Amino acid sequence: MADKRYRIKEYRWRTACKEGFSMLPEGGVTTITEDEEGKPVHFHTVFFAPLDSATENGEWGRLKLKAEHGGDTAFYIYAWAANPLDIDRGIDGRDPAEYFLDPEIDRAAKLSTLKALGAEKGVNRDDILLYKQRGRFLFLALDVIGNGEVMLSDIEVFAQGDNFMQTFPEVYRERNSFFHRWMSVYSSIYNDLQQDIDALPALLDVDTCPAELLPEYASWLGIDITGGFLPEEVCRDLVKEGYTLCRYKGTKKAMEQLIRIVLGCEAEVLEHNTMRGYLLSDGAQLPQNLKEGGVLDVTILVHGKIEETMRHQLMFLLDQFKPVRSRLHLIQLDKNATIDGNAYLDMNATIPEGASPVLDGDMSMGGMITLR
Repeated sequence: MADKRYRIKEYRWRTACKEGFSMLPEGGVTTITEDEEGKPVHFHTVFFAPLDSATENGEWGRLKLKAEHGGDTAFYIYAWAANPLDIDRGIDGRDPAEYFLDPEIDRAAKLSTLKALGAEKGVNRDDILLYKQRGRFLFLALDVIGNGEVMLSDIEVFAQGDNFMQTFPEVYRERNSFFHRWMSVYSSIYNDLQQDIDALPALLDVDTCPAELLPEYASWLGIDITGGFLPEEVCRDLVKEGYTLCRYKGTKKAMEQLIRIVLGCEAEVLEHNTMRGYLLSDGAQLPQNLKEGGVLDVTILVHGKIEETMRHQLMFLLDQFKPVRSRLHLIQLDKNATIDGNAYLDMNATIPEGASPVLDGDMSMGGMITLR
C-alpha cells in the first residue's frame, strides 16, 4: 500500500476558496449558473489549503477524484508541491497558503501563478500522477470551463503512490521514468483493489452499509423488505433483529417484536385457540367478536392509531412471521375517551383518569359531574 493517503473531506471543501460552486451535502461541489443575488456566474474554481506530508522533499504519487460532467464542459486539476523554504520566500511577499485562499485575488492570476511554479496539470482526468512534484506541502486547485453542470468530490492523494518500484533493483527505480509510470498502472489497480477490500467491513456492517444493501441483507435471512416502503432506520433494525425474528418465526413473540420494531410501541397479540371459555378477572365474558372465529385466528391490538399505508406495510411483514394457515385481525385502540352524538351524563359520572375527554355536539351534564 501507499505510505500515506489524504482525503479531501467536508471541512476542506468548506474552508477552500470557492467561486461558482455550491457545496454538496456529502462533501464535494457542483457548479452553479447564478449567485445568491441572481447574477450569472461564468467562472468556477476551487483553491484548497495545502496538504502537509510532514516530510521535507516529500514525494507525491497519485491523485484521483470522482467527477461527473457534461460533454460541453472541461475541468482542470492543478497540483504543486513546495518545501517550507519555498513557503518562506512567498509569492509576491505573501504566504502561498494565504495567497491562494484570498478571495480578493483574481482567479486567473492564481492559476497563472500555479502554471509558472510548475504545477502538474490534468484535463478531464479523474486520475493523475504527481511524480514531478516533490515537497512537504501540496497545493491543489480545480478549474471548470463551460456551461454544463459539473460535480466534483471524493478527492484522494497518495504519497509515494506505488507499491512495486521498491521491489526492483536500484537501477530501475528512477522516479518519473517511463518504467516508473508504466508500473504505476498496475500499482494503481492494486491500490484501488486493496481499497475496495478494506471497505468490505463497512459494507457488511448494518450500521454503516448503504441503505440500498439493506433489502439484500434482509433477503439472506428470508425477510422481504423490498419496495422502499419502510424508513431506513426501521430497515436497519429489522436486519439487526432478523436472526432473532427468524428463530421465533410462527410464534407470538416474533409478531410482538416485529410490531415493536416497525411501530415503536407495544401490542397485544391474542390467540383465539387459548381464549375460548376464558373469563376476565371481573367475571365478564370476552367480547363476542373475539370469541368468534376459528382456533387459527389471531387478533392484534395496537395501542394508538396508525395510518392506512403503514397498516398494509405492517400486515405484509406480519404475514412473513405468522403461523401457517392463521388469519390475522389488526385492531387499533384509541386511548382517548370519546363521547359522540347526543350524550347524557347522570350524577356522579366520572371519566377515567389518563383519558383526554372531548365534548362535541349537544351534550347535557347534570349536577355533581366530575371531569378528571
